[in-house]
Amino acid sequence: MFNTLGSDLKKAVTKKDGQLGFSFFELVVAMFVIMILVAVVILASQGFFGKARERAWEADLRIMNTAVDAYMIQSFEAPTADGDLPLSGEYALIDFDASFTRDAETLTFYPNFIKQLPKHWDEDVWVIDSASRVSIDMDLEEY
Repeated sequence: MFNTLGSDLKKAVTKKDGQLGFSFFELVVAMFVIMILVAVVILASQGFFGKARERAWEADLRIMNTAVDAYMIQSFEAPTADGDLPLSGEYALIDFDASFTRDAETLTFYPNFIKQLPKHWDEDVWVIDSASRVSIDMDLEEY
């Protein structure tokens, strides 16, 4: 029984030309896959992906601040539920449906002033302060 098992195993790893083992190409492909996995682990351990999250956070903040400024310049009100900025030291939620009418045309904060919604736009985390500065009421790790 063991004799037939050994011969079956030998047949399974025997190549067409009768040699045992792996070809050079198979070894190179396996090493390439292992190198990719090692690179991902190294990047993850050095915080590469955390920095990407931070850059996305900062980019969304810049885009939102620009959109809020453009909205306020054209509408003379803030993109909040009541159109007013909050009192000093307080924050108000940004209303992505805030709108105003100009020349018989209704302009809405989204999509007229901000073309793409930022992450978590529907979770009430985008706020504006009394100086019309936008911030995110969420930890960076959760963003």
